[in-house]
Amino acid sequence: MYKSCLTRLLGRIATCLVCVAALVAATNPGFAMEPTPAEPTEGRPDIVTNAVEPVATRIIVKYVENESARVASEAAALSAVENLETIAGVQLRHVQIMSGNAQIVEVVGLSGFELTGPERAQAIETVKSIAERIAADPAVEYAEPDAIMQIQQANDPLFGQQWHYTMPVTGINLVNGWLNSIRNGVIVAVIDTGYRPHVDLADNLQLPGYDFISNATVANDGGGRDADASDPGDWIAASDTWCPLSPRNSSWHGTHVAGTVAAVTNNALGVAGVARNARVVPVRVLGKCGGSLSDIADGMRWAAGLPVPGAPANPSPAQVLNLSLGGSGACGPTYQSAVDDIVAAGATVVVAAGNSNSNASNFRPANCSGVITVASTNQAGARSYYSNFGSVVEIAAPGGETNPVTSRGVLSTLNAGTTTPGADNYVFYQGTSMAAPHVAGVAALLYELSPSISPTLVSTILQDTAQAFPTVSSNQCSTAICGAGIVDAGAATSVLPPAQASAMPWLHLLLKD
Repeated sequence: MYKSCLTRLLGRIATCLVCVAALVAATNPGFAMEPTPAEPTEGRPDIVTNAVEPVATRIIVKYVENESARVASEAAALSAVENLETIAGVQLRHVQIMSGNAQIVEVVGLSGFELTGPERAQAIETVKSIAERIAADPAVEYAEPDAIMQIQQANDPLFGQQWHYTMPVTGINLVNGWLNSIRNGVIVAVIDTGYRPHVDLADNLQLPGYDFISNATVANDGGGRDADASDPGDWIAASDTWCPLSPRNSSWHGTHVAGTVAAVTNNALGVAGVARNARVVPVRVLGKCGGSLSDIADGMRWAAGLPVPGAPANPSPAQVLNLSLGGSGACGPTYQSAVDDIVAAGATVVVAAGNSNSNASNFRPANCSGVITVASTNQAGARSYYSNFGSVVEIAAPGGETNPVTSRGVLSTLNAGTTTPGADNYVFYQGTSMAAPHVAGVAALLYELSPSISPTLVSTILQDTAQAFPTVSSNQCSTAICGAGIVDAGAATSVLPPAQASAMPWLHLLLKD
């Protein structure tokens, strides 16, 4: 009888979703049930595969604990640079003090954005060598290049429906997750490109965020760090020769990710979010051409309520952090120490595995210890062709494949502007960036049920309750390369004590004739 009722429930929900989609398609030109042949694709973000990352010209210098006075003030930090110059044998410039008792210095006279070929390789080795010399100072705990990260996105965006929530076996069993949860307002930080106040997301975007992009050119909003985390656009023009990436339109990446986490649900409009009552704290760390390791680490700590020099205290610390970003290289002490501090504070860190069809152990922060690394599966439950894989992956989630059928991607909130902001719309993207927020959303449902749950227990529950990978003919996922299985919201939330029936009035609206 239970199975019969559940089948009827799922059937009616599916019918409702189709009806809502059809209604929105008829009234909103930004939403389409199926793509039209004229849909433009030129200049849109492409799969980030072997993308040329800018050369880091800045170095993160972390001082040992008893040398914290070196970064106690800007004056002290400027004085510390003089000592570093003597050790490094090059001219350095103090850039800023960062979180974790660290300082950012820049190698004077070295430009890293437009370098290619042998010059690029030489610059990488030069900065690495300077960092090693600085690290030899007994007062320094570590020094590493301030690497540039990119959004982890693979997309050919069109329009459609959210199969990734409800499709048997290969969806995330979200309806049962909603039945088990209690709609408490868990806070989730989306550490990304910022946000657009999309009508289907704005009600869950009421908490103050922060813009941690320190480079004004990358920020593209007329300044550096400030309290405005809105996304002005991250388009790259042909004239942006300082950036090695190809010209492309604005991605509005953070808005798409935030929609998967917490788009407003049951509002007779557009799409639903996994943690439908979560409150999103937008933390902007990615702009034109990506974002720096130091800015990302500061944004991570701030999101979890930890202090960051020069930034106001976060009044709404997040219980879950989503990072749909990354770059090549080892995790490194800057990322790892940030993750360690955040996990110690009780927050869960969810990271996209990356989109290079490579071993995720070579990509950070996916390879950091203590994070939940997420691979992407397609509608058949196989590994998405672009998804990174390997032993560092904890779990998989739908990230979709839009080629050749666009409706097999992940639908979420977006913006129609090709450069600067335009109208709200809904678009299918594909990528591990889209898979990660499914897991972050389910983690938020666990925090709803148990606010004091530990990050370790969250990770354990997600993995122990994951759905087994289906047998497919090609690109087969296994627990050796794609994690424990496909995240299962219903099974994960059923492990914790039963929720109150506060979710039932919402389900009644879907069920009534």
